[in-house]
Amino acid sequence: MILIKDPIALEGLIKAKKAQNLAIGFVPTMGALHLGHISLIEEAKANTDFVVCSIFVNPTQFNSPTDLANYPRTLEADLLLLAAVGCDVLFHPEVSQIYQSKELKLSAADYGNFIHVLEGAKRPGHFDGVITILTKLFKITLPNQVYFGQKDYQQCMVVQTLIARDFPSIKFNRCAIVREADGLALSSRNVRLTREERAIAPQIFKTLQYLSQQWQKLAWEAALNEARSSLSKLPFELEYLEVCDPNTLETLQDYSANAVVLVAVNLGSTRLIDNHIL
Repeated sequence: MILIKDPIALEGLIKAKKAQNLAIGFVPTMGALHLGHISLIEEAKANTDFVVCSIFVNPTQFNSPTDLANYPRTLEADLLLLAAVGCDVLFHPEVSQIYQSKELKLSAADYGNFIHVLEGAKRPGHFDGVITILTKLFKITLPNQVYFGQKDYQQCMVVQTLIARDFPSIKFNRCAIVREADGLALSSRNVRLTREERAIAPQIFKTLQYLSQQWQKLAWEAALNEARSSLSKLPFELEYLEVCDPNTLETLQDYSANAVVLVAVNLGSTRLIDNHIL
């Protein structure tokens, strides 16, 4: 595996690979890699010829300077994981190599109503930072296919919209959530959970499973209120738990053949999100 920090050097390598008619797979990450990330690399390797992973803790998508400072950084361990899975290139630039001083973020405000709810409402400007960094990374890596995890369901919708608008030659792949044996969705933030918090964190997915069962029984309205009450009790602090249209994220009032339930909670000092297709 090659480690590249210079965007110009990576662009040159990618163009050389494309001249050989090789298909480029790209997996953008912020590091602190886990088996969920590795599953994306494996998907990319199965479907493309040359796989690039980026590790870049993007400052423009953080609302809190403290959250940015505390985001886990585990580069040495990440390198070992990527090498073991056969990733071809790790792109790990410095902030100064990506952003100019006082550079303005792009805006996702006109992407549709879905941009303003759930994560968009709780983390203003977050998705602006996402499309800003991805626009830069897509131009550098020139991928044929990109791979994102379903755990960030709303972000997947944002990326799909960005690609449809500005990068129509890129194929978007949304990959399944990878979970621990007890159901907790893998996340880089899980390392910040205390032992006690980690023991109760699987309750999040159990709640989603319960709602799925009640959805099939057409008894979900009361179950949703019950679930909200349960996840609002300490040590959980519920930000949202909503059943939505999977394409618009409009809150559903009645049963639909297709739906997704999305949740965000704070558990101690750690914010966790999850979702489940109904």
